[in-house]
Amino acid sequence: MMARRKQTKDLDSSSFHDHPGHGRRSILVHLILAIRTKPNVFLALAFVVAASFFGVYTLNTHASTIRYAGARRHQRSAQEIFGYALVDPDDCGTDTERVINVFRWAKKHGAFIHPNITTKMFPIPGVKDVKVRGIMATSPIKYGRIVFMIPDSLLLTMSKIKHHHVLGQVYNDTIQLHDAIGALAVFLLLESQNKSSFWRPYLCSLPKHVPLPMFYSKERRQQLKEQLPEDQRVKFDALVEARRDVVDLHYMQLLPVLFLKYPTLFSPEVFSYEKFAWAISIIMSRTWGKTYFDSALGPRGRNITVHTLAPAADMPNHDSSGLEANRDPRGRMTLNAQKNLSVGEQFFISYGSKCDAEFLAHYGFVPFNNSHKRCKGRVYSEGDPNMGGHDSNVTAWRKKWRKSLSLYHALVRKARREGKDALKNLLESSRVKSLQTAAQKIVMARLQ
Repeated sequence: MMARRKQTKDLDSSSFHDHPGHGRRSILVHLILAIRTKPNVFLALAFVVAASFFGVYTLNTHASTIRYAGARRHQRSAQEIFGYALVDPDDCGTDTERVINVFRWAKKHGAFIHPNITTKMFPIPGVKDVKVRGIMATSPIKYGRIVFMIPDSLLLTMSKIKHHHVLGQVYNDTIQLHDAIGALAVFLLLESQNKSSFWRPYLCSLPKHVPLPMFYSKERRQQLKEQLPEDQRVKFDALVEARRDVVDLHYMQLLPVLFLKYPTLFSPEVFSYEKFAWAISIIMSRTWGKTYFDSALGPRGRNITVHTLAPAADMPNHDSSGLEANRDPRGRMTLNAQKNLSVGEQFFISYGSKCDAEFLAHYGFVPFNNSHKRCKGRVYSEGDPNMGGHDSNVTAWRKKWRKSLSLYHALVRKARREGKDALKNLLESSRVKSLQTAAQKIVMARLQ
């Protein structure tokens, strides 16, 4: 069965550099739960932040959309236009060459990739003129056989950051870097600027843009939402907004600190909000979440969900018949054939059991024949009288927070035009410190 996605009205072939739903386990966003649990604390923080930034500014946030004069039928986000961080990407070759090169690189450094597979563009049934890249069997592969096995040395986790030749010292001196989401994003951006990076073949294989709904305009999101089951639409909005919060909060709690402490290593130009959002979208859509011990996290690293990027093994597409990833006793990540594969058949894995709203919010697509899946957690329908003040605290906090963050970006742009001293003075100001501290308290609450 080739049906992988439902058709969505605004899909077009230019929307895809590669399959946008390469993610495995979605990042468990606890921010909203924390805000609901202690609404007064977070509203107070939001009030302090908003008050410190009070002014007559009316600005669009960086995640707002920009009109683009081209053939596309939708507006392009600032992240889509300015977010791709890789230097000299044309040197990476064609899309097919990028995949072949990362396979060769991974095998050279200890990975096993089954000899009976290759990469191919597969059509999506029901979606005209759109194809996604997947993994195809060139010869039969038996059920359960290992198709990918990636050694621990190639898995990107916090351990790689702690022992990195540059970021290791920054990690030791900067507690804000101890959060895996922000730390992995910084790692991707730093290595993307280095043409001689060991990780260059992997970085070349990453998509230029991951079309996640958190980057879409309100109009485009509304169009997508109308195609979901009615009882999942409020859930979709909540998930999309929460993922946008992840980008905003992690950027604000980490990057101002790095700009101030390490100005020669981290600059607002290279580590911009748009590029950071690109890196976060890679992490959101491609990391595996598995429970195991991560020595880099110390005592709290036992039996926790560790976000892991697995080069080369992030190529297979999703199907409910697929098997989930495993880690063997030696720390290697393995992907196994979901059935007896014949020549020309696609190798699939499972991204886990999710409802339509969760798939669309997390990965930007909805599988076929998935409408029977129920969403996790409490679900409200639009107009449900039980919603009442359900999300009033979150909504009030988010509105104030994003207004303050928007002003911060405007002040940084102004300071950059005025020179290094102006930027340093801004980063040391009570305004920025209060905003950074508020973000840090929320992000670090996840690590307790």
